[in-house]
Amino acid sequence: MVKKICILTKSVKDRAYCVAGIDVGTGKWIRLVSSKSGEAVSKELFDDKKNPINVLDVVAVNLIEHIPQKCQTENWLLDVDAPIIGQGRLTMSEVLRIRKIDTPQFIFANDKAELTADDVKRLNHSLLAVEVFDIVFDTSLKGDGRHHHKVSFIYMGNEYTICLTDPDFRKEELDKFKLKKAILIVSIPCEPYGENDLYYKFAAKIFTREL
Repeated sequence: MVKKICILTKSVKDRAYCVAGIDVGTGKWIRLVSSKSGEAVSKELFDDKKNPINVLDVVAVNLIEHIPQKCQTENWLLDVDAPIIGQGRLTMSEVLRIRKIDTPQFIFANDKAELTADDVKRLNHSLLAVEVFDIVFDTSLKGDGRHHHKVSFIYMGNEYTICLTDPDFRKEELDKFKLKKAILIVSIPCEPYGENDLYYKFAAKIFTREL
């Protein structure tokens, strides 16, 4: 089946992209996956030179089937052999006329950076678009020699600090950079990470509100 979607995330996930957006006809979330196990989309499909598809672009994609996996109820299996056809581009204001900002009390059940397995069992979604305030970026060089990227912000009066996977903001020179307000696309995985089996929240895309 062919769906027309507006891309809202093209974030880093290992050596692939976590790509999600909304159906421009219904406003429903769609996360593109390349296998029934929920693998991310290969970079070759969204290569900046060969197939330059970016955030806020509208594309027609061929979807094989809906394959929800745990809390990732938005997963759709992408036909990786079919062409991805550009259909123009939307502004963020136009996107918000199709799907309103989400306004839950907490971003995925609590104001922490992570969820337990019990928390995840109670969720029926893994993507949110929320308006946040007083954003601060943290790019730290850790003992493993790599830069770790996080973002702090205020949402509904609570302070959050979560991992950042938006490639546009994962830059050393943005350490301590601040924004007054923004719209965040926040995502959670369907599998835990680390010895404590926790599910970490990710800021997959940041849209500045200085529009």
